[in-house]
Amino acid sequence: MLAAVGIFALVWAVNGLLTKEPGWTEIEAGGTDEPTCAGDFVLYYNAGADGSSATEQIRNLTKLYTDVSVQAEKLFSVSTNDEEIHGVGLLNSNVNKPVVLDREAYEALAMLQKAKSREIFLAPVYEQYTTLFFCTTDEEAETLDPTVNEQQREIIAEMVAFTSDPNHIEILLEEGNRATLHVSDEYLAYARENGIQSFVDLFWMKNAFAADYMAEKLSAEGYRDGYLSCGEGFTRSLGGKDVLLNSTVYDRVGKDIYKAAALQMGAVKSVVVFHDYPSGKNNDRLYYQYADGRMVTPYISVSDGLCRASVSNLTVCSAGESCAAAMLAAKNAYFSKDFPAQKLQKKLGDRYSFAYAKDGTVYLSSSEINVENLLNDGVISYTAKRMEPASDSN
Repeated sequence: MLAAVGIFALVWAVNGLLTKEPGWTEIEAGGTDEPTCAGDFVLYYNAGADGSSATEQIRNLTKLYTDVSVQAEKLFSVSTNDEEIHGVGLLNSNVNKPVVLDREAYEALAMLQKAKSREIFLAPVYEQYTTLFFCTTDEEAETLDPTVNEQQREIIAEMVAFTSDPNHIEILLEEGNRATLHVSDEYLAYARENGIQSFVDLFWMKNAFAADYMAEKLSAEGYRDGYLSCGEGFTRSLGGKDVLLNSTVYDRVGKDIYKAAALQMGAVKSVVVFHDYPSGKNNDRLYYQYADGRMVTPYISVSDGLCRASVSNLTVCSAGESCAAAMLAAKNAYFSKDFPAQKLQKKLGDRYSFAYAKDGTVYLSSSEINVENLLNDGVISYTAKRMEPASDSN
């Protein structure tokens, strides 16, 4: 059942798209020899909604989307190192040397720092998990899975001893978009001995920043009647007043994934979905599922290098905050052993709303989210429950 989820596992919809109204179309980026993140995204646009020629609008938007998807990849991927666009990847090739980054890359690092997020330093741990994700048999995967292989757990623990310690690795930010990746001599020696070449990597978080960047660039050029979405769970409206984002809460129970409920959220700016199953374009490269249903996910804890997911699906939306901001605000709750619903509700306040499924119930944190089409197929059924408003005692 998992394989059937496919590209529509995270179902984003616009009213016009659902009712097959004229104008809504998927915009595909043009061909390019440069690195691009367009392969991870879908861009839906209501061509001609502003009264202009739909044909001309699609042609111009396709070119612009192609350009900004290349720019986003160069800014936030560590696998690119461009002479003109100075992105996050530049830090890996200039350890202990100050560099001047493009504003968007610098601001992404500043957001991570303000949120006290150290996931970016898990680059060598992510590399270990990436190899695991591409395994083709359970026997092969278990040799790389730290939850079942003691030797691999020790390797991960050695890495985390460095990546979790600001004395061994930190990014120093200065005025003028200047950044220095500080790495201790001890960590550098360990890296040389173990073939570690990358010290920072946004990994599963990369496309949150890419979605925000591309949406802002497209919107600034007058393209507002659409939205971007990717399999990592980041959906960003371009800002049009008639772009109404909806979502679907999926619930994984062992090997099976159930479409628990459809969510109606209205004209929100961003939606972030944390999910312990692969979905969307190219997203299966970040997961491995064993034959017995156990899942290895990209949500790696900075404390011990092990993956965690407190619930199968956590959907967070905001009318005013970006995808990256929503992701950073809610990720620690998702990484918890037990989902801290009331604490998260209090922390997010009225800036965000969230929904999640647990034990047959779809919980809603506020009246900003409404449930439609609860699953009840005679075999499994879900009910909806709205959480009580957060109080100081929570």
